[in-house]
Amino acid sequence: MWQKDILVLPDDLIAFAWSAPMRDLAAKLELSDVGLKKLLKRCGVASPPQGYWNKIRAGKRVPALPKAPPRRPGELGRASVDARFKKVLPIATPLPSNGPFASALVPEDLDELHAQELQAIGKVSVPQKLDRPHKGLVQMLKQEQRRRDKNAGREWTFDEPKFDNPLGKRRLKIFNALFSALSKRGHDGDAYEHDGEIHARAAIGDTYLGLDIGIAGSHRTVRQHGYLRPAPDLPASTPLALRIDPGFDRKNTVSWQDDGDAKLESRIAEIAAAIIVAGEKKFRLGLREAEERAERERIERRSSARNG
Repeated sequence: MWQKDILVLPDDLIAFAWSAPMRDLAAKLELSDVGLKKLLKRCGVASPPQGYWNKIRAGKRVPALPKAPPRRPGELGRASVDARFKKVLPIATPLPSNGPFASALVPEDLDELHAQELQAIGKVSVPQKLDRPHKGLVQMLKQEQRRRDKNAGREWTFDEPKFDNPLGKRRLKIFNALFSALSKRGHDGDAYEHDGEIHARAAIGDTYLGLDIGIAGSHRTVRQHGYLRPAPDLPASTPLALRIDPGFDRKNTVSWQDDGDAKLESRIAEIAAAIIVAGEKKFRLGLREAEERAERERIERRSSARNG
């Protein structure tokens, strides 16, 4: 029967990985040693180097047990592993919703976190071309190129490239710069196209946030394949707004927009730092929501037992 993964402390997982030869540990979990190594690697846990156990048996000096890296913004501070690890490791409780949340990489105060990330990101430029795209845009750009190749020379096509217009290219360049800035801090972002729209998100540690770049204010539209879309000949100077959508529901959003000569392109570092803070904030709020949900479920179970 399929079982949910469990959460364990990273240091506990490291201690287990270094407690015996991989083949012996894998047998305890009914896994292959190759499968266990892959799982540990996915959790960021390195297994002992080759020859480690021979040196132990020979009484030779070996490397010290590594320590788990400090929690980064948006991270659980826990490792998610196969439920079979319940046989060998205790299940870790989540961080308490009232903290402390601080680590060597995360200050307790979110304003301090923003200042820290802004300084670390530094200056960010938006390249004029997309010839070196961030990995989070590669698949979408390949899809666009396939459309160009397929429809080259045709007078009309149903599936033409979606973003071969000044404003579409500008939006992709902004996303590219933003994802690159997040990657500089160990985070990530990606995007895909659906029905002619860009759907994007940021991954801050273990926390995901929606991102959107749309036109600010009224603009000309055309109907394309049943959808109202911005007119393809709108100039690149058309004002744009970028929105962080933490819950992917357009609630509790934070946004920026072009303001005269101050374009979004000049605020990428500021926006990237704010996305990182939003990821950490969502993580902390999620802990509180999980505790409240658990308490409601506890009350409901007690009520059901009393009435049953």
